[in-house]
Amino acid sequence: MNRCLTFGWAIYLGAIVISCMLFSGSGFASSAESANYCMDDWACVEKVEHNKEVSYWLFNKKPFVVTVTLDVKSSNLKSSNTNQNHYTINQVLQGHQRVKVLELLPINQAQDIWYNESFYWTPGNMLALHQADIAYGLPYAKDEYFRIVQGFGGGYSHQGASKYAVDFAMPIGTPIHAARAGVVIDLVAHNSLGGANRDYAQYANYVVILHDDDTTGEYYHLKQNGVAVTLGERIAAGQKIAYSGNTGFSSLPHLHFAVYRARPFGKYQSLPFEFE
Repeated sequence: MNRCLTFGWAIYLGAIVISCMLFSGSGFASSAESANYCMDDWACVEKVEHNKEVSYWLFNKKPFVVTVTLDVKSSNLKSSNTNQNHYTINQVLQGHQRVKVLELLPINQAQDIWYNESFYWTPGNMLALHQADIAYGLPYAKDEYFRIVQGFGGGYSHQGASKYAVDFAMPIGTPIHAARAGVVIDLVAHNSLGGANRDYAQYANYVVILHDDDTTGEYYHLKQNGVAVTLGERIAAGQKIAYSGNTGFSSLPHLHFAVYRARPFGKYQSLPFEFE
């Protein structure tokens, strides 16, 4: 669920980074030139270069809130009010919002310019205040019961960012119901692979629902083609949203459910919650 990009080089799940040397004269365009770097049709960074001046804009292409980080290291560039050579901008972008976040000027026109840039994004709002008094419904039909095989702080995989997650053992194809109302902001349904190795994590099918407090409810390891909702759909608590599976980093058929808040640098953190 976290995303990063590498400007102009390899694109991989996690970060965008570009390193390059800009030379005086022909190394920089005399007329303004703009370049956009995007991933997954979601968050983008736009860089405008003109006479060794560089400005950065952040743009959210989706109608859903996203947390983005732009990290810029440079030599012979500075902002108008500082002489720093390292700038980190953490920004919450609402739907379709475009914001200018940084403008850098050359310190010495005759010297070369070097820069390194990284761009990260995570669905959700890093400033979200979780409504801790909200009781979450169990993520399956009311007349069903499924055993919890790993809870908060589970030693197998519920540490760090996923400390406050719950795993329910259930047969593949079990209907999954929303634990809380919200809007579907992300989903994957095409994967078929799964296994007890973290290398399989990239193959998980999932649904992410943005709650009214800008936290997200996330439902993982769904069966292939087992998503029953669409992007942008408003979901009621208790509504059927998917079918359980065994995709991704999964040692047995189960549902992984957690409530998350976005964090800078493409990261996220699970939050404690209570079921009804």
